[in-house]
Amino acid sequence: MHKVRDEYSTLREELLQAKRYLFERPLLIVALGVGGFTSLKVGKDGVAGAAGATGAAGVMAFLLTSLILFNQIFTVSRFMSASRIVAYIQLALEERVAGSDLGWESSLRCYRMWINRGEKKIKRIMDAKIDKKAIPNSTFLYPLVYYFHILVFVGTAAGLVYLVCIDSSLLNVLSLIGVALIAIFFSRYCKSHPPSEICKLDERNRVLWNYVFRYMRFKRNRSCCNTSGAIGTIFGRSRNAQPGSGIIGLGRNRKSGMP
Repeated sequence: MHKVRDEYSTLREELLQAKRYLFERPLLIVALGVGGFTSLKVGKDGVAGAAGATGAAGVMAFLLTSLILFNQIFTVSRFMSASRIVAYIQLALEERVAGSDLGWESSLRCYRMWINRGEKKIKRIMDAKIDKKAIPNSTFLYPLVYYFHILVFVGTAAGLVYLVCIDSSLLNVLSLIGVALIAIFFSRYCKSHPPSEICKLDERNRVLWNYVFRYMRFKRNRSCCNTSGAIGTIFGRSRNAQPGSGIIGLGRNRKSGMP
């Protein structure tokens, strides 16, 4: 009981850490950007800072968009981590699902193995099995943070385009090219992680954890490192796998003893 209580407290603390400063970080980035830009003077003759460095604003715009991209990736990673912890707490510590008694670290290791075996296939399975009624309309502050990142990125890029129009120095042009390249990656990343996808994370992880715990029951008397045969059986990729024994079948395979 004490072990479960300690694990619960540790995971709750880690969950709080994952949710911390989700909105404060982009605000800090914007504040630093605004402070930097206000220290520059933009005019018809170009940009002149305290040291009279031409192109300083273009470089700052490039750095600002780079930070926004990095923070967006970091924010999505934090939400994924938080949803993984939430689903584990619900199933392993609150509902006490069978096969979940190995602890967080061992379970997380098996979880990662499953993800690495076929992420696209797993995502299709999770989407087919999630409880859509339990999906929230929004997850924490992610929609607000998501659109705030886009707004800041677009505003910074537009400002850089205007800057190049009045000062087409080599440094500014190179900065614009760099921002354009970042914009391609940023737009693709935002498109692949919209709020409608992030809000499904908790329920997707519940489905995935259930299958991970099934796998852990199946391998209870073996080492978690020797996974190729068991995972192949669960995914229906083993050479000797029977029809319906894979994870897509979701039925009981009496011959293999797998649930």
